[in-house]
Amino acid sequence: MSRKTLLSRLNPRLKWRGIRGLRYNEQGISAVEFALIAPLLIILYLGAIELSLLMEVDRRVTQTSASLGDLTARLSTVTDSDMAEMFAAAKVLMYPYEADSAQMRITSIVDSGDGNPKVTWSDAHNMTAYTKGTTVTLPDGIMPSPGSIIMAEVSYEYVSEFGYIISTSKTISDKFYLRPRRVSEIARVSTAGAGSNPFGPTS
Repeated sequence: MSRKTLLSRLNPRLKWRGIRGLRYNEQGISAVEFALIAPLLIILYLGAIELSLLMEVDRRVTQTSASLGDLTARLSTVTDSDMAEMFAAAKVLMYPYEADSAQMRITSIVDSGDGNPKVTWSDAHNMTAYTKGTTVTLPDGIMPSPGSIIMAEVSYEYVSEFGYIISTSKTISDKFYLRPRRVSEIARVSTAGAGSNPFGPTS
């Protein structure tokens, strides 16, 4: 048998052996697997970051509303200067998020013993303060009758820095009720003129 004839018979066998060998060739399989799962891993990673940032905002809002209520409940009389200090404290508590863009409201609610709690005073930033005499619906067991409470509210519009998972803004809000520590009812003394709001930025 000539050399040419032998090679012509071997070549088809080598050809099919190479094709069959592809199923056993594992070179580069790790790269293929990574290419398949990489998008999912990236989505999970970005989602974890966005969720952690959202939870941090929620913690800041809760801490701020609780502190505003607690600081107010410690006073006997609330002045304009006190309200300015409340806002300054909120800026520290909300950092690194802007307190200027948050919605905040501190309200004193009094029940004269008739089971009908009403607003005696209210200060707000970026939201409407309650009108004096407004009846407020409260959770059961919050308001003593007769008695009073301080209600502190904070709301913040969170916009994700990434926008891949949380593509829309989320409103994070919290509300705290605290009873006055030193008096039965906290008075509000204001000397601010019309159109001025001591519970807000000074400049």
